[in-house]
Amino acid sequence: MRGAFVGRTLDGYYVDGQGWTETYDKNGRLDYRDGGRSSLGYWFFRDHVFCTYYDPGQDINGGCFTAIQTSANCYEFYLAGLNEGEGEDEVEPGPLGRWVARAARRDEPSTCQARPTV
Repeated sequence: MRGAFVGRTLDGYYVDGQGWTETYDKNGRLDYRDGGRSSLGYWFFRDHVFCTYYDPGQDINGGCFTAIQTSANCYEFYLAGLNEGEGEDEVEPGPLGRWVARAARRDEPSTCQARPTV
């Protein structure tokens, strides 16, 4: 996932169909956008788990995810059950529950399924 995300922009959608975009700078910073909202924050990996958190006062929650590549340019994100600051606990591999978001790298054609409609 490091090679697929770091230094790249992902365009995606949540399970409810709402779109989002997030850019993961090589320095660990991120820029998130959905609808009319824009938030800055940081990303990091903890073994196979990918975490995104946002700067204070941004009115958006972060989280940690297991990202699974489902096709050439489609990734599903599953809640991983980690919280910010849980640094040393061992995390079991694999997702918890169903996917919460799908995304594709912006610079290549998406191979994700059509966005759900509500």
